[in-house]
Amino acid sequence: MEKNNRWRAVVYVLVGAASYGVLSSIVKLAYAGGFTAGEVTGSQVLTGCLVMWLFSMPYWKRCRALTLRTMLKMVGSGTFTGLTGIFYYQSLQRLDASFAVLLLFQFVWMGLAVEWLFHRKRPGQMQVIGAVIVGGGTLLASGLLTGGQAVYDAAGIALGLLAAVCYTLFMYFSGRVAVEVPASLRSAWMLTGGAIVVLLVYPPQFLWNGSLQEGLWLWALVLGLFGMILPPYLFAKGVPSLNTGLAAILGSVELPVVMICSAWLLQEQPDGWQWIGVVLILAGVCLSESRAGLSAGKKIKLL
Repeated sequence: MEKNNRWRAVVYVLVGAASYGVLSSIVKLAYAGGFTAGEVTGSQVLTGCLVMWLFSMPYWKRCRALTLRTMLKMVGSGTFTGLTGIFYYQSLQRLDASFAVLLLFQFVWMGLAVEWLFHRKRPGQMQVIGAVIVGGGTLLASGLLTGGQAVYDAAGIALGLLAAVCYTLFMYFSGRVAVEVPASLRSAWMLTGGAIVVLLVYPPQFLWNGSLQEGLWLWALVLGLFGMILPPYLFAKGVPSLNTGLAAILGSVELPVVMICSAWLLQEQPDGWQWIGVVLILAGVCLSESRAGLSAGKKIKLL
């Protein structure tokens, strides 16, 4: 039974990461439909928050047992979800979807920095090598070294890197904050934090300016599902049962999903060198977490 639970945790993280991978292409399509970053981000996070609270209804009575400190910790950690969306969606307005996600994948070395900063845990040799490989793979996948046709914008790159910082912190806290709280209820509280920060940055003008009637409601439902409901819920269920390194390796499935979706839906056709860069990035993620992954494999018999 315990082994089956761990396999389910692996599936949860894989599906959650793949959901994030689908997200960027859908956002670009929403922009092409004439909607702004504020409308897309705000409607998505509000929809996701409301749906998750409804989904967690069977656990509402357990809120009485939560301390104010626990609730604030969940809401506070959820703000990183909202900030990730704000920065990432702004970068998508300036960059190709396939390039923006490459910046997001800098969470590999940023995760090492967080561990060093919070726990004084210096990265090992394999982790440093893995981070260097990720950097090299990013250069290849971006097309900078091969004359690719992607659009490069300094502000877009900065926003993409800020999104990576927030995504790193979200992944860090998702497996550590209030793990005793049911996953759906914990996700609802975290999405509340995300909704608060997004709606402070982007007041919900879409509620009265007619955008919902013009089709924004459909994008809000789809983006809310893939961006605000499935990933936080599935990560909340899966990440606490897995080693952090193994979770990072599984989460890297997001990258090939993005590349495939951007080629299929947006006609952003990567060349052979860019695919080699993607393979290098995935290899770097696996290498940087190899020691943790092997340790997890001995423990849970997954690797």
